[in-house]
Amino acid sequence: MPLRLRMSVLSQVAIIVASWILPFGVFVLAGPLLSGALEIPALVVALLVAVTLSVRGTECGVDCTPDTIRVRGWVRTVSIPTSAVTGVDQRRNTLLWTDPGGVERRTRVHAFGRSRSGRHDPHSQESLERLADWVGSR
Repeated sequence: MPLRLRMSVLSQVAIIVASWILPFGVFVLAGPLLSGALEIPALVVALLVAVTLSVRGTECGVDCTPDTIRVRGWVRTVSIPTSAVTGVDQRRNTLLWTDPGGVERRTRVHAFGRSRSGRHDPHSQESLERLADWVGSR
């Protein structure tokens, strides 16, 4: 049975806000250093970064199907054959698997990371547990 896990709505809202504040904050701070000809290209770059981070950030998560587990991160998406997955390290937010060469690998699940206090929020903990249960039930 397929499983789709995403970060909490509150986390998604925080990601969207931060995704817009960071690039435009840099633009505002760098404004005095930019000449008139560079202002528009820098504004376009800030806009593209904000949109990209917003979309990628809210899509962070894990999609599990009988054939593939897809881990969506900030920068890239990793597709792992379900048969290669050996477990979930809930303390480190990682999916454990073995590549075709027999090397043990770890893929970090950024959507369910810890807060600055070092603890998982209830949604992230529940999502990691559901992922571990799904992997264990195969």
